[in-house]
This record gives sequence, structure tokens and C-alpha cells, in this order.
Amino acid sequence: MRMSLRIFAIVLGIFAISADSLCDAADPRKPGPYSVGVRTEVFVDDQRECAITGKPRTLVTEIWYPAAQGSEKQPLNKFSDFWGTPAGVAAGKLVIGRFGGQFDKVEETFKNIAHRNAKIDAGSFPLLVFSHGNGGFRHQNTYQAEYLASHGYIVAAADHTGNAATTILPDQIVPYSLETRKPERRDDRPHDVSFLITHLSELSTSGDHWLRGRITDGQIGAFGHSFGGFTVCRAAELDARIKAIVPMTLTDALREMPENNDCKIPLLLILGNTDRTVGEGGNNRSIAYFEKAAEPKYLLNFKDAGHYTFTEMTQINTNWGDGIGIEKGKDGKPDLTFSDALEDQRITNEYSVAFFDTFLKDSAAARKFLDQNHYPQEVDYRRE
Repeated sequence: MRMSLRIFAIVLGIFAISADSLCDAADPRKPGPYSVGVRTEVFVDDQRECAITGKPRTLVTEIWYPAAQGSEKQPLNKFSDFWGTPAGVAAGKLVIGRFGGQFDKVEETFKNIAHRNAKIDAGSFPLLVFSHGNGGFRHQNTYQAEYLASHGYIVAAADHTGNAATTILPDQIVPYSLETRKPERRDDRPHDVSFLITHLSELSTSGDHWLRGRITDGQIGAFGHSFGGFTVCRAAELDARIKAIVPMTLTDALREMPENNDCKIPLLLILGNTDRTVGEGGNNRSIAYFEKAAEPKYLLNFKDAGHYTFTEMTQINTNWGDGIGIEKGKDGKPDLTFSDALEDQRITNEYSVAFFDTFLKDSAAARKFLDQNHYPQEVDYRRE
């Protein structure tokens, strides 16, 4: 009987260790344990009319996800895959040209780790929604979406139709429109975020979609860049299903938020101290938003980063400036050299994973990581 009890205790101990290892998250400083898949979907919100097209709001959506074992044997995604059809690629060439890049060169050198249309892993995962910047595109933060997916997240990012640099719909190509910047159009973007949450959750709970059973109920976060940073702040105010947000380099659209818009959920605010797009005033408004937010909250301010540090502009135009390369000084001022954007993106990935692992997966190890500034030379860090 004693031997049986001892064996039972050993087995129970092994099970407890295994359970702990499964419940806790992987080291945020390293890519996660999953291969990454990526697919493009088109979703239609029949409940909203798009102010730009006059038709039901249609969202071209990229989804990155943990892929099943063996997916790494499949071909890697190509930059042109994001643009779809030949007409889409032609539109993409114009967009990349406006950013000072060469599409064909980006196609040759684009670095990513996702496998196009790979089979999704058998698990269930938290959902994250990404919102791009004004005039950006859904795949502008591929590096970040892939890293999060490798750590066991499903990441959905839509082109905000009319506000993206260009949107390749099935029946038309929609260029960027200044109409989308008007105050009355302010909430189109956060409503896009909420629609994605609703629709993807429905796909996970009914039908035979490839996402069936793959999204963990109640574990939803959002992150965004620039105008997308504002978008996730506003979406969190409007949609209680969002449990944690990571806004980056918020634009002055923050001033358009209604009064008493204090963030009431866990917040990781990421800024570039030398951001030339929002400037010192914009950063100060973002910090004021942080000051009013409820705890827990974290502020990661990169000392020598700019507005585009946190995007794939690193792969499009290495001389873009404002966080990428060297920006020529004006009016007799010296040139401004920014920090290494790829290094800053690595740090961004680590803290993004640790933050979402803490507040969506309840990881003790991730919370411990968040307790420290691991890169005091590169960032000023606050946690409250």
C-alpha cells in the first residue's frame, strides 16, 4: 500500500509539473514554441455601410496563428502574397513607391517566418486584434504579429477600408481617403475591431471554418500603431471584451477621445522619444493618457526611437527617417541618428508577449519579466 501511495504521489507530482509548464508561458525573450501560419480572409459586416464604398463594410483581414507541426516544411509567405491578385500587386507597387521603396526589391529581401495557408495547431488560443496606422496597411507590423503567434496567439489585422494606403477588395481597389480622418468617421476603426472580435469568435464556435474551436473565450487583447494606437484605446472603451491593450506611438487623434476616457484595463504604452510625427506634444498627450489610466499600467519609452521604428518600414525604405536610419537636420540643426530599429523591435516583441501573457494567460513568469527594465540603455520604463 505504501508503495502504491508513493507511486501515486510521484505520478501526481509529475502531472503537477507538467500542468505548471503548460499553464505558464514561454520565455518572452525567445521566439515561441509554435511555427507560424498566415492566411488572408475577407469579412463583410452587413450591419454597417462603408462611408467610402457605399456598400456593406468589407474588411480584408490577415490572420497569423500557431501552425501545426510540420508546417515549417511549407514555403514561406512572400511579400506579394499580402497584395493578392495581379491588380493588387500593381496597387502595392504604387504604395511602396510612395514610401520610397521598390516593390520588387522588397519582394526579394522581405523577412518573415510565416507559412502561407499552413494548418492551424490543434489548441485553443487567445485572440489579438491589430490596428494599422493612418495610411498604413494590415501587414505593417508583421514582425510583431508573427512573434505573438509563435507564442500561442491568433492575431487578426484588417485594412481599415479607406484609411489603409490601399485596400484590395474582391470587386474594387479602394485608395486612401482623407474622409476617414474626419471626426465623424472617428469610430469606424474601433467598430472594425469589435466586428472582428465578434465575427472571429462566431467562426470559432460554429460551422466548419478552419478557426473552429481555436479561439479561447474571454482572452482578447488589442494592439495598434499610430492612428491604430488611438483605435485600440477607443475600442477598449467601447468593447468590454477587450482585456488588455498595447497602443504604440499614438497620434493626435487621442485628442478626439471623449472626456472621461481613462483606460480601465491593463495598458502597455509604447513610445519613441524622438518621434518626429507626433512630436513632443503628442508624446506628452500620450503620457497624460497613461497618467490617468487605471493600474496596472506600463510605459516603455524608447530613448532614440521614432514613429516608424515599430513598423516594417525597416524593410521598405532604410532611409525613411523618423526612426529609420538617419534624418537630415533642418534649419541648421544636426542630423538625427535613431537607434537600431530591429533591436527596438526585438525589445517591443519581448514586452508585448510578456504583457499579454501576464494579463491573458495569467503567467507568473511573464509578470516577473514585466517587473524589470531589462534594457535601461535603450528605454525608460515605468510600471504602476
